[in-house]
Amino acid sequence: MSVDGTPISQADLARIEAEEELHAKQRRSAVRVIAASSLDAEDCRTLLSILGLDDATVRAAHAELQPVAAATAAPKRARKRRAA
Repeated sequence: MSVDGTPISQADLARIEAEEELHAKQRRSAVRVIAASSLDAEDCRTLLSILGLDDATVRAAHAELQPVAAATAAPKRARKRRAA
């Protein structure tokens, strides 16, 4: 039901959910851009606060990157030692 009591169609509900997911994705993307371009942690906190991005959004962006970071990490190679 909408605010005025009229029923909401399934198509409208699907559109609303898609818009909410898009906005959440854009907020997570904004968090990553801010984190990458901030001078330090305090600068990052200030910019996130100015844009109204809360801790939950920051955690979601961080969690989204964890599987990507693990999958893209190159295996470490053993270093060759030089003879002294």
